[in-house]
Amino acid sequence: MQITGQAILDQIEEQTYAQETVTGQDGQVLDLDALFAAFLPLAQKENLAKASLDVDGGIEEGGTTFSLEVNVINLPLRYTNQEKKLVYADQDYDLQVYMIVDNPFVSKSRLQIAKVASLAALLDDHEGVFAKAAAWFDDQLQAIQENQKNQAEEAAAAAEAEKAEAEAEKAEEADGGKATKKAKKTTKK
Repeated sequence: MQITGQAILDQIEEQTYAQETVTGQDGQVLDLDALFAAFLPLAQKENLAKASLDVDGGIEEGGTTFSLEVNVINLPLRYTNQEKKLVYADQDYDLQVYMIVDNPFVSKSRLQIAKVASLAALLDDHEGVFAKAAAWFDDQLQAIQENQKNQAEEAAAAAEAEKAEAEAEKAEEADGGKATKKAKKTTKK
């Protein structure tokens, strides 16, 4: 399945590609079936498209956004300036399906993207492609949870070290600095 570069540029500039957003809440099972159900009809139009699952308000509100997009390059459709630089109006491009996760803990760039299949492969075997996407989204969710845990542990260790340092300073002040003066006297000899 192909699309002309000019058609891509027009749709990106005017944001006329098909979009749908599904919402989810924290503590619930990740409803990827709702994302896949929203995405398939959009993909069947054989054009640029995006379906998103926003968990806890999505990335805009500090949550997570899981997306499937039909695009020609591995950039989110929202990156209009970069897309316009990389797509040439006089060329034809194969449509691909990309999986995207937006979350502060998924990577330093807060974004992870990967190609799951060509659009033709998705339309031929959407269940197989969605199974592959589900496994990838699960891996990204595990990475997010691991990174959150690591950051929480690092923050707790830093807070504990700061607390110990503050207590040591407080003890030194209560001692009147005598321990420091003694240490200085013994080094002068």
